[in-house]
Amino acid sequence: RALAAADIKPLPGRFLDFLDPWGNRIEIVGYDNIQFTKAPNILRGMGLAHLSKNANAMKELRDKGMAPK
Repeated sequence: RALAAADIKPLPGRFLDFLDPWGNRIEIVGYDNIQFTKAPNILRGMGLAHLSKNANAMKELRDKGMAPK
């Protein structure tokens, strides 16, 4: 709905991708599926303390020695 309200057209395909005004491709993904993390205090400040990573993302982070404590 937010994309439609901003008159942004999703790109064809099975993912939620669109182009920003400069032509960069943006892909919307769930926080639980990505390796990147935010510090707990940052998530709290953003009102997103309820978010967590799924088992696959946590394994990828552990394998790299980057899992949050």
